[in-house]
Amino acid sequence: MVICLIAEGAYPYVTGGVSSWINQLINGLPHIKFKVISLMPSYKEELEYKYKIPDNLIEIRTIYLDDYLKLKHRFIKRKLRFNKEERECLYKLLSLESDVEWNKLINLISNPKKIGSSVDFLQSKFFWDNIIDIYTKQYNEESLNTFFWTVRTMLLPFLNLFNQEIMEADIYHAVSTGYAGIIGVHFKQINKKPFLLTEHGIYAREREEEIIKANWVTGIYKKLWIKFFYFISTAAYKEADKIVTLFQRNQDIQHKLGASKEKTEIIHNGVNLENYKIEYEEHEEYNIGAILRIVPIKDVMTLIRAFKIVKDTVDSAKLYLIGPADEDKEYYQQCLGLVKLLKLEKDIIFTGRVDVKEYLKKIDVLVLTSISEGQPLVILEGMASGIPIVSTDVGGCKELLEEDDHEGSCGIVTNLVSASETAAMIIRLIKNPDLRKQMGKNGRIRAERIYSEKSFIDNYKRLYEELG
Repeated sequence: MVICLIAEGAYPYVTGGVSSWINQLINGLPHIKFKVISLMPSYKEELEYKYKIPDNLIEIRTIYLDDYLKLKHRFIKRKLRFNKEERECLYKLLSLESDVEWNKLINLISNPKKIGSSVDFLQSKFFWDNIIDIYTKQYNEESLNTFFWTVRTMLLPFLNLFNQEIMEADIYHAVSTGYAGIIGVHFKQINKKPFLLTEHGIYAREREEEIIKANWVTGIYKKLWIKFFYFISTAAYKEADKIVTLFQRNQDIQHKLGASKEKTEIIHNGVNLENYKIEYEEHEEYNIGAILRIVPIKDVMTLIRAFKIVKDTVDSAKLYLIGPADEDKEYYQQCLGLVKLLKLEKDIIFTGRVDVKEYLKKIDVLVLTSISEGQPLVILEGMASGIPIVSTDVGGCKELLEEDDHEGSCGIVTNLVSASETAAMIIRLIKNPDLRKQMGKNGRIRAERIYSEKSFIDNYKRLYEELG
């Protein structure tokens, strides 16, 4: 059996939760052969493998979303000819209507004899006439020039995905909707093989959050881009043979966005419990730890500000930021600047890429201040290590940490971007050793009960066998 994993902005070039999940899955199923399609934004990226490539990973293909820049720009002299059904299908694409019939659309836009390349199609009279019609009906108070170039920029990388060479596999497995999901839907339809979707976070909502905050797009065009990402996500929900997510909150959202309840399933992340039987090192100071990449989505700035409040109350506190800092060098420099401004250079340690388990031996409280997550492996690692956790209420963190019918809470959940609340909860745990100990114990018990690596691997083995 050969599984083709499809990931955007992740394995094997970028470290993080999704990449670690892929690495864990491939290594956990050595009898299955894997291929990986890695979608990356640009040729400008300096790419190097961040993981040791397992023997059962037999092929890696990198697709750049700006591949279309290599295409020759030419005016199509021949008239594109479509029947009524095809015209209606393409119009629904251009107007981003969610009831489009994806199988018919994919057959059409993946046929170069019908539409040429993505650049050809977007320079055709057919495209221009239909864009003018959509503009007149829906966007005529905006600049036609801006509307035209926005739609063109939006559709170029999307359409170019349908010009990619098919990768042969028995099952196509995308680890998000969006562009990865589109590749999965496309390959399924062309090769008549099953398509499995796993969502860690809700892709369309994550893009919506980014666009709302973005400066590169304004006004009504924010809504247009958001509509586009929800539109392409519906393709994966409609066409996937099975849809997996990591926790209940996400599954509820998937159902609201169009995923069939009959196709959805929850499979939790898992950790190797034996690897996290930590023997703690005695220490005098209070050590706060965060396992993370130094990138904006982890909101390291809020964590640094929270630590300043903690330090003013608990003089012996130290903060260890455990993880790589090379992904966003500008943000890393901003973090260093804030540390210097707050005069915390001696108390905040950026470890870089290290063996996390060596640091877990001396951590009293583990903290996560992310503004977006799925089901963070770092929290599972902390739970398995018996360390209490303070986390923002993102993704499945509340479900992981709060009290349930079996054991008490194993951490405390806070609001996003709240240095004061994060600091208060850290101080609460520092000053209450019995609470720290009990939460740590609860976390280990819960990890053993629900979040073992064996359970995670066995569930995907079962799914692959069912689909294959």
